[in-house]
Amino acid sequence: MKINRRQFKNASIKTKLQVINLATTGLALFLVFCALLANEFFAYRQSVMDNLKVQAQMIGSNSTAAVVFRDKQTAQEILAALQAAPEIIRAIIYLPDGTPFAQFEHPVPQASIALLSVLEQTGLPYFPLRLHFQEDIRFSAEKIASLYIEADMQGLYRTIARYAAITALAAAGALLTAFLMLQRLRDSITSPLSGLTQLMRRVSQDKDYSLRSEIDSRDEVGSLARCFNEMLEQIQSRDSSLSDELSERKRAEARLDTLAYYDTVTGLPNRHFFNERLVYTVAQAGAASGRTVLMFIDLDNFKIINDTLGHHVGDMLLSGVGERLTRTLRSKDVIFRIGGDEFAVILEDIADRDDVASIADKLVQTFAFPFLLEDHEVHISASLGVSVCPDDATDPYALLRHADTAMYYAKERGKNTYQFFQPAMRGKALQRLNMENSLRRALEKNEFILHYQPQLDLDSGQIIGAEALLRWLHPDLGTVGPSDFIPLAEETGLIVPLGEWALRTACAQAVAWQAEGLGPIAIAVNLSGRQFKDENLVENLLRIVREAGLDPGLLDLELTESTLMDGSLANMEKLTALRDAGIRFSIDDFGTGYSSMSYLKRFPLNTLKIDRSFVDGIPENHEDVAITTAIIALAQSLNMRVIAEGVETREQADFLKRKGCPHVQGHFFSRPLSAAEFTLLTRSIATQAPRAEAISGLWSLIGGRMG
Repeated sequence: MKINRRQFKNASIKTKLQVINLATTGLALFLVFCALLANEFFAYRQSVMDNLKVQAQMIGSNSTAAVVFRDKQTAQEILAALQAAPEIIRAIIYLPDGTPFAQFEHPVPQASIALLSVLEQTGLPYFPLRLHFQEDIRFSAEKIASLYIEADMQGLYRTIARYAAITALAAAGALLTAFLMLQRLRDSITSPLSGLTQLMRRVSQDKDYSLRSEIDSRDEVGSLARCFNEMLEQIQSRDSSLSDELSERKRAEARLDTLAYYDTVTGLPNRHFFNERLVYTVAQAGAASGRTVLMFIDLDNFKIINDTLGHHVGDMLLSGVGERLTRTLRSKDVIFRIGGDEFAVILEDIADRDDVASIADKLVQTFAFPFLLEDHEVHISASLGVSVCPDDATDPYALLRHADTAMYYAKERGKNTYQFFQPAMRGKALQRLNMENSLRRALEKNEFILHYQPQLDLDSGQIIGAEALLRWLHPDLGTVGPSDFIPLAEETGLIVPLGEWALRTACAQAVAWQAEGLGPIAIAVNLSGRQFKDENLVENLLRIVREAGLDPGLLDLELTESTLMDGSLANMEKLTALRDAGIRFSIDDFGTGYSSMSYLKRFPLNTLKIDRSFVDGIPENHEDVAITTAIIALAQSLNMRVIAEGVETREQADFLKRKGCPHVQGHFFSRPLSAAEFTLLTRSIATQAPRAEAISGLWSLIGGRMG
């Protein structure tokens, strides 16, 4: 079979080995065959030539006398003796002139004549059918005749043919034997290589690097197998390392994905996830007939929980809120924590607004039961804002703004409720934004003033102090009360510079009243929780008091219970430093917070202020009476001063006096006054006799003087 170079190159090693070995063996046998034939041919021809020479010498020696005497008969008889040598086919004795003297000739077979004709036509002079030899016949050293003798090579070629046939058969047998041996040899070499190839293919296909070659010979194939096994071991080790590294990388990517899309406190999807889902959901809603609803949920007064019980409890509360909301919603609804105490819910495929109202009501009712966090029973509510796509908006960000606006409207309506977005709410949202912008400019434009509500002693009828109350003289809205802007100032952080301004102004006014001869009047200033967290509070406050020239003992800082509930070491150090400087502390709106009363003995407090919500119901409401009486008794037992806020009637004043609360403030005696009005009132009271009857006419006096 003829194999060209490309075919041979692409052939298997098995085929290559077979072709190479057979070709090599065949070539070797052919060369040996040719060498043997050549050797046989030349040896036989030399033998014939030597025989011719011997025959020629014998005949020449025997025929000398016949030639000398020209005895042809004898010469012919001598030549006839060659009849016994079948290979000699002709012998002729020539006289010196070239005349044949005697001759002998065997008849030539037709086969020899035909073979001679073929050889002559092929032009192969080295393979003649006849050999000839010429011998001189001498007598007394003189040439008297010459003998020409010719031998037939037919026997040689017949012998060579038989020899060639035998040699060819032997070569064929040897080649067949070599082929069979090569088969076994080839299998012993190529089978391991084939096994290695199949093993490589399995490793490549299955990616199973634990496979190993079982070849254990010490030849090159065995060395190759061992190297291949070592390579597989290294790959397996590296693959194992890569697998571990890849697994760790996947776990890290999963953790990063979780951090990127899920809240670490609640485990809920975070704001990033929410933004993507909202855009996708609104886009899908445009192609469907159902409604998509966005609910914006904000926990009410969550800051108090964080400030009083600590952030770890706040985190537990957030997690609990997430679990409750998730259990309340449908399985296909998605809830998100989008920041702080804010959650969002996306509802899909809602048929009508009644269904939305039902779900919103369930979410609000979720907060009806307290949360048990460590040793605390925490009550909290939530305000919900609802916007519907496509009714309210088809843009996801507009839908979010509307839900946020509705949520703030729910807070303004008393919290713990929900509100659907209404177009009219846009004006309120814009008003709130304008209020915030105006509030930021108000400090620069000096639009704030302080009013002072007198604090009276019921026994003497004298003014013993004043509570500084902040007012905003808005250029367009007129006088704005604190309830309208203080919460916004708290949210924006403006309460810190605003509170500092109020404190500085109140201290300066107290010093001014003393300079006017009104005597030392204690001034009470509210201190917000955000101000109290300022690291520089003590330094700034003492600097303000020092710069104003006010006796620190005349400054009374009013704190809320929620501020005190964060009983951290830093807060205790602040209170202690301010108390050591002579500043006094009051608890504002006592009894309305979430606290226990343990802080009353832990903190350096001087005054309890009874909240107006308890004073309003006395003396008719038995519960308010009981609570107010208990607060007065508690203050007396702790040797603390007590003052009641929001006193509106004589009955309230008489009840408080009977129960041992000598200090009051409220509209029954005086509304909050400007600094000038307060000065006039204080001087008017000072000119009257200090008797109880003067108290009953105090409001008439204020009305007449101020009217």
